[in-house]
Amino acid sequence: MPDENSPDLNDLRFLVIEDDPLAQTLAVELLNQMGAARVDVADDGLEALNLLLIGDRPADVLLVDLGMPDMGGAEMLRHLGRRKYAGSVILVSGADEETLTIAQEMAKTHGLDLLGFITKPITRDALAEALSRRA
Repeated sequence: MPDENSPDLNDLRFLVIEDDPLAQTLAVELLNQMGAARVDVADDGLEALNLLLIGDRPADVLLVDLGMPDMGGAEMLRHLGRRKYAGSVILVSGADEETLTIAQEMAKTHGLDLLGFITKPITRDALAEALSRRA
């Protein structure tokens, strides 16, 4: 259940891009607890791009894991930039701070609305803080 300190997530569409089933489930559960009504999942960047291309409205917020097989988060950011993705991005990773900083700079270079990055394991507080930056 959302609390008074959480941003209103009911009207937003989310896409959790995460290859680890436990981390994926945790992110979805946290978003649902915070009031998100529409949360889709993708196991990697390729699946995420396919989901973003179908439907009448793409996801408003992407939670992107940096370390995934096939198409990882860094490559995903390049594709989002090329496609002029207009939503927001939150990077999620167990990587070191240097890797996260490089990914953050890459997102900015590609003109993406980066709300921040969260180190794993994802927490409700970290997610709420990142989402509070959404204009």
